[in-house]
Amino acid sequence: MLKKELIRRSPIRVLERSIHGGLGKGNLGVFTARKGVGKTACLVHVSIDKLLRDQKVLHISFAEDPHHIENWYEQVFRELASAYRMENVIENHDQIIQNRMILHFRQSGITLHHVKESIGQLCHGAKFCPEIIIVDGFSFYDAIEDDFIFWKQLAKEWDVAIWFSATLHRENLQFDARGVPSPVNRFYDIFSVIIMLNPVSDYIDLKLIKDHDSDNLKKLKLKLDPQTLLIANHRI
Repeated sequence: MLKKELIRRSPIRVLERSIHGGLGKGNLGVFTARKGVGKTACLVHVSIDKLLRDQKVLHISFAEDPHHIENWYEQVFRELASAYRMENVIENHDQIIQNRMILHFRQSGITLHHVKESIGQLCHGAKFCPEIIIVDGFSFYDAIEDDFIFWKQLAKEWDVAIWFSATLHRENLQFDARGVPSPVNRFYDIFSVIIMLNPVSDYIDLKLIKDHDSDNLKKLKLKLDPQTLLIANHRI
């Protein structure tokens, strides 16, 4: 399949249509779930879709292992190439590497202003100005409201959309009256889009629990395949 057709048929188009055209520049979105359910896979699938559309992506990782992110990209790309019978695989793979930058930080001992300075150095020094930022492994439990106000201001200043992952407790999972799990609910007003991943039998359901300012939440006709780690159409 040609890249143009792959992009057109991508389930990410379904996600964008379901959330009023996408997350949008200047906004924050989050995929939330228990550890190991598939948050990083979703982030990487969204990222690769942008990369294949010739957009630059900055992936910021706060995970303990800085090398596992590249492995995620390799695995998800291989599955995409196989599932869609992608043509010009090597050329498309090289394009992804060229348009992607990965930065790794430790959340303890690092200031968000240092993160901002690093992004500035990329844009002004390396001439790498991202059109979307992925933030993986940033602890919502350790964060305070000012942290996400900072990220929101950064999204507006750099004119980018920023997607996060948020890990939930395995045992003590709590929801507020809106159906938003803790600790994500503490930052509800700052995030424009919140999507929760729920394991159901042999797949993982993607549930939309906040869509900008809309009170009419659509059912996401999407699932994550735990075998291929790809987001797929799922019509129920």
